[in-house]
Amino acid sequence: MNAPTRARCTAIAGAALAILLAGAAAAQELPQREIMVSGGSGPGEVNVYVAEEGDNLWDIADRFFYDPWYWPVLWSFNPHITNPNWIFPGDLVYLVPPRPVVAKREGYSVTESRYSAGPQVEAALGRRVGFISPEEYEGSGVLSNSKEEKQFLSDTDEAYVRFETARRMKPGDLMLVYRVEEEVEHPVTDEEIGYKIRYLGVIKITSTEKPLAKAVLLVSFQEVERGDRVAAFAPLQRLVPPVRNSAAVAGHVVTTFDDVAMLGEYHYVVIDRGTKDGVAAGNRFVVRDRGDGLDDYNPKPKKRGDFPLETYGEFLIIDASEATSLAIVTYANREIAVGVPCDMLAGY
Repeated sequence: MNAPTRARCTAIAGAALAILLAGAAAAQELPQREIMVSGGSGPGEVNVYVAEEGDNLWDIADRFFYDPWYWPVLWSFNPHITNPNWIFPGDLVYLVPPRPVVAKREGYSVTESRYSAGPQVEAALGRRVGFISPEEYEGSGVLSNSKEEKQFLSDTDEAYVRFETARRMKPGDLMLVYRVEEEVEHPVTDEEIGYKIRYLGVIKITSTEKPLAKAVLLVSFQEVERGDRVAAFAPLQRLVPPVRNSAAVAGHVVTTFDDVAMLGEYHYVVIDRGTKDGVAAGNRFVVRDRGDGLDDYNPKPKKRGDFPLETYGEFLIIDASEATSLAIVTYANREIAVGVPCDMLAGY
């Protein structure tokens, strides 16, 4: 192998279920593979695959990331590909987002304040966790039985699905398998508002001739058991760019998916506002406060009007349901507690 060819070899760390930040490490990494670039010599091509005859994004995602369901994210990196099923030999497929070349500047500059950082220009990928309302839980089905002679089910295993409520299904439909992790009460009102869930895999309906529909487990993220729930399919890996907020909405952080009391960047949270309040994926909430950083120097809350509101945290909405939204902490300069108020600022 000559020197130019060696220079075209690299190892990529794909972040299918984590944050894509400029210059920041991913929260979860996919397995690494050596990638050979067969054409070009520019430094921007080190994370590029040259398509071969018969390639499509599904196969490329499976080859390099061990997860064919990563293809929508891969497609978002390649806007020049107009159809994911039609890729021609010699086409360049970016395996990571192309990064613009930033000119180096000598010296340093001072920003106004780290408490006035402004909107964070970031994009995030949805994770395999979620939050559903009691109504959504009641409308979901149950993976009740399996013909497999084992407790834990995985890829290619067959199962039976039952819905207690009327649901139109046909062979070929895809569905998500999930498990309830915890029932959640609102930290302010103590009202039961829904369930934290974790997605376990994807099934495909193969027969609906009987009340127990037949299905096959296409992919499992972890072990699946009889009694796990089934819901309508939606992509779990979506690139979510930030969008400008169209309205002002006030809410609270009601829960998190990590067993910690205080939250920081990259933690996932649930906010008690959703589509009925005007919240959509890509909107951002901020956490703000007035006063001194040390309580010994702080006046009582009602007498803090002389202090300006300072921003110390920001959330990016990953997915919005009717009454709640799943978000990720994209910025925090101090710890954020469950129950803290947060605001979606109009025009932010």
